[in-house]
Amino acid sequence: MSNVIGDLLRHRARLSPDVEAVVSPTVRLNYAEYNTVVNQVAHFLLQNHVKKGDRVAVICKNSHPFPIIYLAAAKIGAITVAVNWRMKKEEIRYILEDSTPEVLFYDSDFDQVLPLLEENLVPSHFRVGDGEDAATFEEYIRDQPKGEPEVDVREEDPALIIYTSGTTGRPKGAVCTHANILAGSIANTTTLDLRYRDRFLFVTPLFHISGMMFMIGSLLRGSTLVVHSQFHPLNIWDLLQAEKITGMMSVPSMLSYMYTAAKSQSKEIPSLRMILCGGSQVPEDLIRGMNELGYDVVQVYGATEYTGAITYWMPEMGLETCGSAGKAVYLTEMKIVDPATGEGLPSGEIGEVVCRGPLMFSGYWNREEETQKVIRNGWYHTQDVGWMDENGLLYVVDRLRDMIITSGEKVFPAQVENVIGQLEEVEESAVVGVEHSVWGELARAYVVLKEGASLSEDEILSHVRSRLADYNLHEVQLVSELPRNSMGKVMKYVLREDANRQKTS
Repeated sequence: MSNVIGDLLRHRARLSPDVEAVVSPTVRLNYAEYNTVVNQVAHFLLQNHVKKGDRVAVICKNSHPFPIIYLAAAKIGAITVAVNWRMKKEEIRYILEDSTPEVLFYDSDFDQVLPLLEENLVPSHFRVGDGEDAATFEEYIRDQPKGEPEVDVREEDPALIIYTSGTTGRPKGAVCTHANILAGSIANTTTLDLRYRDRFLFVTPLFHISGMMFMIGSLLRGSTLVVHSQFHPLNIWDLLQAEKITGMMSVPSMLSYMYTAAKSQSKEIPSLRMILCGGSQVPEDLIRGMNELGYDVVQVYGATEYTGAITYWMPEMGLETCGSAGKAVYLTEMKIVDPATGEGLPSGEIGEVVCRGPLMFSGYWNREEETQKVIRNGWYHTQDVGWMDENGLLYVVDRLRDMIITSGEKVFPAQVENVIGQLEEVEESAVVGVEHSVWGELARAYVVLKEGASLSEDEILSHVRSRLADYNLHEVQLVSELPRNSMGKVMKYVLREDANRQKTS
């Protein structure tokens, strides 16, 4: 039974009762206290008619109730649905309708949730914030039993559903089992230099797969999870110092702010061994700059469908390779295949990145057809384009669906965007394919300039063509902003639709 994630907490509480488990701005719990309160919430869920297999939705900021609810649900075989609180009301409605949770825990800050509660989408709901009229979390569970709940949970049971961001339309719920999450936690804790009593900070949202995994990884290692919902580029360094943080999760924009702040105020954080950074490619100069200041940046490339990390790049792989995504994590096989034939490709050749191992998710919630598109012959097809060098280092080039084929030539938008980004007047850009009756598709760049900057469309085009073959970019359109979803990702399908509409109108 010990391959289920609730048991990991029980064993850790037995072994390391006095080690700090969870630290938030208002609460500090050691492992003994953590396990007790998780058990009380588990009994509270049972009392509220949550059974094995039922869904428990969580719309919470980074606070101590989040990991407690997740583990309590796991202990009774319920499935946590981690909802992105940045979503708008309609997006949250869709997820609640699709996953039909029995209960919803929500933070009092999220006004967009309140109108949905009146629609009775969820049988019962509980506020867990510390707002004026919110009963505190502790009051719900004060009289609940403290012993382990008696539920037969198996490793093949689902434990988690995370809805992928849906840059191509409706989000899909990726289902991860107890076995997947345990394998992912083992992969993380054995690939990275994570140690007993480490202190890992999460200011990036816990509802991402990285957060859901590190909440479990900390149980394996007996480390402390420090959660905070506010990111401030200067204050973060004070927090790292005060809590003697050994590692943290970040995204490139956050890392960039931290780097600027660190250069201006020369902070000494001797405890800090690694800053994980993912979500998108981390600029090489940022990795090198942080390295010069004495901070190791570890780059992560992953997918919710693979319970998080697929590869890690670590400085020990050689700073000269920091443009790569690194090597596949422990317990994982990875290869590059021809997207058309599925045949494996030799090192250096560009194709689709596929991987397999016990970390691979069990499928999309109620979407068998969509599942079969990405799990084929036991391999998870990432729908990312990349190549591997002879040492097994992965270089991610682009999304497969973003690849443009112009008269038989492959155009990788991310490569073109990188070249456009070399122009200092450019804030950001997105390159998409526009249908063409003769050439198949032609590449068009939508470019946002920095405030006050001036640059013509022709100047951008000639800059790109001086560095890449002409077919890589056909036309440029200056715009004031790019369309984004609630995760902040650019919705290229909106740009494609716009481009093709312009063409036909």
